[in-house]
Formats: sequence, C-alpha cells, structure tokens
Amino acid sequence: LLQSRLAQNSAPAKEPQSHAVRAVIALAKEVERINQLKAQIIVEMTTLGENLSEVPLLVSIPGIGIKTALCLIAELGDVRRFHSANAINAYIGIDLIRYESGQYEAKMHIRKRGNPYARKILYRAILNIISVSQYQPTLISANYKRKKQSAQSHGTKKIAIAAMSQFNRLMHHLILNNELYDSTTFMPE
Repeated sequence: LLQSRLAQNSAPAKEPQSHAVRAVIALAKEVERINQLKAQIIVEMTTLGENLSEVPLLVSIPGIGIKTALCLIAELGDVRRFHSANAINAYIGIDLIRYESGQYEAKMHIRKRGNPYARKILYRAILNIISVSQYQPTLISANYKRKKQSAQSHGTKKIAIAAMSQFNRLMHHLILNNELYDSTTFMPE
C-alpha cells in the first residue's frame, strides 16, 4: 500500500495500474529488500568482528565507527603484516609517483594501483573524522583544516590523500602497539 502511494506520487501523470507505476513499485520493493539485506550483513559483520583485537583500537579514533573499522580490516587484512605505514599506502595505492627528467619535474600523482575499495573506505573515514572534529578534534582533522585554509591549498582531494596517509600512520602505530587512541597523546597543537 505504501509502495503504491509512493509510486503514484512519483509518477502522477500515469494511471495507478500502468506499467510505469508497477515498475516503480517493483523497484521500491527491491530497494527495501536490499536495505534489509545490508542491515543483516552489517549485524553479521559486527558479530564476527567482536573478537578482533583491532576493532576497539580503530573505533577509539573519533569518527571511526564499527562498520568503518570492520570494512578497513576486511580490505587491509592484518595490518601487522605491513612493515610500515608507507607499505599500507602502497597497498591502497596512495603512494606518490615522482617523475623527473633533466630540469623537468612533473607534478606528483598517486599511483592508484592498489586496492580501490580500501582507498574509498579510507577516504570516507577521513570525511567522518573531519565531520566530527567540531566536537572531537584530532591531529588529522587539525592538519586537514590547516592545509585547506592555507593560501597554497592544492585542492580538497589532495589534502584528503595526505590525511589518509596520516591516518595510515596512526592506524599502524595503534595496532602495532596495541594502544587505544588517546586524545591527549594525539591532540592538535
């Protein structure tokens, strides 16, 4: 009944029994089914991830929720296997390419050869960290805002890539040392 009303409102020029209205009803039901499946998968991920030691460490960072932490762990695997945060950057594909030839020096770009899903999750994580920084500032959000307000600002995405690299260093440190995020230790200057 709700889908029928929504379909009528979304296709007001069509008759209630027309093909267009029936198609919208079917698509609305499919969206509801997918949303329920997504919610069920998130509950299952949370249940499976409760035993992982990395989850509470990542969730202790302001702006990182359980879903983001689990997605990062799922895409990166065991962070301890990386010898440094730069290795995580290379795995994700945010390591920089530097090209020089004689006097010519090209602009630096990220490699983008790594895991695109991890890169997207990390980008969203940075946006979350920045959005909660009004209430819970971090060194990452402070550096992001400082670079963004700089007169030599190079664009939001490049600044976000730098923040992603900084987040990787923080994540690598916390997991290797089995530490929770402490705002007094990692506080903005």
